[in-house]
Amino acid sequence: MREVKHSHTIMASVSSSALFLSVILQISLLWSIGSSQKTGFTSIDCGSDYASVYTDEDNIQWLSDGNLMSEGTSIALPDTGNGPVLSTMRLFNGSQSKYCYSLSNSAVKAEAFFLVRASIFPGTNLPYTPKNPDGYFRFKMIIDADQWKDVEIPYGDETWWTFDAYVRAKRSEIDVCFARITPDGDAPFISALALRPLPSTLTSTIVMNGTNRFLVCLGHSSYGVPQSGPSYISYPDDTLDRYWISHKAPDSSLNSTQKTINMSTDSIDQIPEKILQTTFTGFRSFISSWVGLEANAFHYVQFYFAEIEPLVNTTGMRVFNIFANGDLLSTEGSIDVFARVGANAVYSYRKPVTSNATGAIVFTFTSLANSTFPPFLAAAELFEFRQINALTPAPIVTTVEAIKTTLGLGRYTGDPCLPVGYGYDWLNCSSDNTGITAISLSNYQTNGSIPAELNDLTTLTEVRMNGNNLKGEIPDLSALQVLETLDLSNNNLSGSIPSYLSTLRNLKALYLQNNNLSGVIPSALLQRSQASLLTFKFSGNPSLCDSINITECSPSQSSLQAPQPLSSKSRSSTGIIVGISAAGVLLLGIAIGFIAYFIYKKKNSTLHNGTVHEGLSQVEVAESKSPVSPIVCKPIPAEQHVRRFSYREIEIATNNFTTRLGQGGFGPVYKGWLDDGRVAAIKVSSKVSNQGSKEFLNEIDLLSRLHHKSLVRLLGYSNEEKQVLVYEFMSEGSLFEHLHGPYFEHNSVLPWITRLRIILNAAEGLSYLHEGCSPQIIHRDIKSSNILLNAQMEAKISDFGISRNQLISGTGSLPTAVMGTPGYVDPEYIGSLKMTEQIDVYSFGVLLFEIVSGRPPIFESPPSKQTISITNWVKPLIPRGIIDDIVDPSLQGQYNVESVWKVVEVALMCVEMPSFKRPRISQVYRDLKEAMEIETSKSQDSY
Repeated sequence: MREVKHSHTIMASVSSSALFLSVILQISLLWSIGSSQKTGFTSIDCGSDYASVYTDEDNIQWLSDGNLMSEGTSIALPDTGNGPVLSTMRLFNGSQSKYCYSLSNSAVKAEAFFLVRASIFPGTNLPYTPKNPDGYFRFKMIIDADQWKDVEIPYGDETWWTFDAYVRAKRSEIDVCFARITPDGDAPFISALALRPLPSTLTSTIVMNGTNRFLVCLGHSSYGVPQSGPSYISYPDDTLDRYWISHKAPDSSLNSTQKTINMSTDSIDQIPEKILQTTFTGFRSFISSWVGLEANAFHYVQFYFAEIEPLVNTTGMRVFNIFANGDLLSTEGSIDVFARVGANAVYSYRKPVTSNATGAIVFTFTSLANSTFPPFLAAAELFEFRQINALTPAPIVTTVEAIKTTLGLGRYTGDPCLPVGYGYDWLNCSSDNTGITAISLSNYQTNGSIPAELNDLTTLTEVRMNGNNLKGEIPDLSALQVLETLDLSNNNLSGSIPSYLSTLRNLKALYLQNNNLSGVIPSALLQRSQASLLTFKFSGNPSLCDSINITECSPSQSSLQAPQPLSSKSRSSTGIIVGISAAGVLLLGIAIGFIAYFIYKKKNSTLHNGTVHEGLSQVEVAESKSPVSPIVCKPIPAEQHVRRFSYREIEIATNNFTTRLGQGGFGPVYKGWLDDGRVAAIKVSSKVSNQGSKEFLNEIDLLSRLHHKSLVRLLGYSNEEKQVLVYEFMSEGSLFEHLHGPYFEHNSVLPWITRLRIILNAAEGLSYLHEGCSPQIIHRDIKSSNILLNAQMEAKISDFGISRNQLISGTGSLPTAVMGTPGYVDPEYIGSLKMTEQIDVYSFGVLLFEIVSGRPPIFESPPSKQTISITNWVKPLIPRGIIDDIVDPSLQGQYNVESVWKVVEVALMCVEMPSFKRPRISQVYRDLKEAMEIETSKSQDSY
């Protein structure tokens, strides 16, 4: 089958009705895939069991792709009766830029020609649907460094689709790749791949050689096939395994013969004889239309004829012209097949042709006035010429392969840089494809050591490998003389800081903090930093010291000397120290015993009167029968307790629920005044609340254990007539109200430095939930309206206790619906419903974009008024490097540009796809502290 979008038709004469012939193979004809198993044939069954080998009835051996592809998901389609090859597919539902099969066999060598075929059977009742509202799957296919085809396949289609291309190998393998058209587009999928060798003597391969192009095959078509004839012709009739689609015709419009066709008159294209034994015959004229092509594109057509009509026995009896989109194609003279090759002999006619502005080529076959017989046609091939891009140079590819091996990045396949936009997402390649300019592997969870091969990529200006688990010493990178940024922070690197780093004359930023580096910091680096020539960060390396404090420097492992015997004075001192230590431990143990005793007494007295809650009483825990393991959070100040209120006390505190503050997921929120004078926010469960008593007690148990200055504090609860939560009152409302609500509307603009403090508070509170509690707590609804502010404009996270079994990460059953707020929700979570800390990190990244831009997470983008998410709005603006395009105009320039860029950079890392690339929130907190340091270190005069 040739692409359905090709929609090829023939019309017989002006007055005849159009006969639409869809160029599609019927799925029931699977068994004729391929040709005889011979040298150069490779047939891959995608998504099948890795050990499977299947031989079809034409002796074609199909191998599983299990040993060729480790990425993607194998999908078993519902039983369709179409045989093993179409019963499975591989779905590439990750977020890599592309997924590539490297096809190779003994015939694949540079300059050899091949037919590459991708077969797709989407089937019905698939476990996924298109993202486009028109119901079409759309994704991209790539061969080596060249874009091959943007695929369009309707959902639920029961057609077997094939796509062919003629290519010339550039090395001993051919990469066939599949990619999303956009990062949030449809995931690509594939059923089967085939590689077939082609002779260099075919007209098509000669054309490829002369034009330095590859050919996208838009159709091999056979005409005049009777209604009872086959749907297509392939092997054994076509030894090259081309699929010749049958365009069936009524008896009145066809001619056929059983006579042998003389193939010697045009043998180079090896067309099957059977195809030439049937022809389509029009009246005085007929039309062959090819639509759905690329507009104004350069094509190549080849028509095949054989004069099998016995009555045509002399020159001039059948003479016709061919027009393409109204222009004469046969400019060298009218076509008279008998005059050129005689009867029952093959004749081919080939020409370049250009599609029109609507993506169509309409061929018109018209008889000359003195012609006795009408025009005819046996077969046709149509190709589109495509530009060939040179591969990334072999030395660069070799280096990148070595880096992949060292860092465990083997899942990235295909050309590392090409096509443009579909290289590895952690590489930036130069526009002329002569080198790599940046490596961005921040938070990729890679292991191993820093690859020494980096030193071979001398065009690098930026290397970011922070936030991984890299070990060992910093290798020789002295050849990277144009390097401007080197970020190796937050790893486990050891050894000393190499002195050659100070000789990298273009180095402007060096980040080495939070490693295990030791020894003396090269003085030349410190001097460049002090002269503001280099941003140099090295904190978090306890064994590092500068040349001034060299006596305090812990020696590196390589410089340790053998221990010397202790002098008597040393031994005496040691004895004193040990004695003091032992006594201290004894006293500490006694103190802990007394503290534990008094806590125990206090807890028992508390349980008796029932007015102070520390965790849950033993009775309540027993009643709840919670299957969830206890949460342990740190620190828990002993003086902070949770009070149990009667419902009457709640009514008094709220003055019978007079002052309503708002509505939350739990229920309405009222302002209240407690009997000790404190103001409180009191949440009362609504009628629609789906929390039962057990879940509510679980929530109190959870909330009573959470104590952090950046979390809204639970003061008490009631579990009598209604479920009630009593929180501390946050007098300055939410961050949302300051950015978009009443505060903003009354010209109360949040200064940039206040925004920084707010997000630092929020990051610290979220870090406590993720990393200060065991098991960790996933908030799952981070947004500006859940960041509340007190009178000192200190931020605290709220609504982190909606339901304990929804918040705790672990092995419990997955929720059945997406939780969170549109615009803030991680797209990866929407697809998987798997709750991890990274969904909070993504939401926090959206929050960072929000405080930078002053825009809500979803808004209408002028002038189109189309709804757009803030992440999709901001990402295209960042490469332009103009911060004013992004930053909230209400700030009126009152900010440090470097500080804002730092926050934007952190936000980008938080919304990375896939989620494993994102940093932990503790790393986000550290990075935001750097942004605050930058802001506070600059005077207002610099604004």
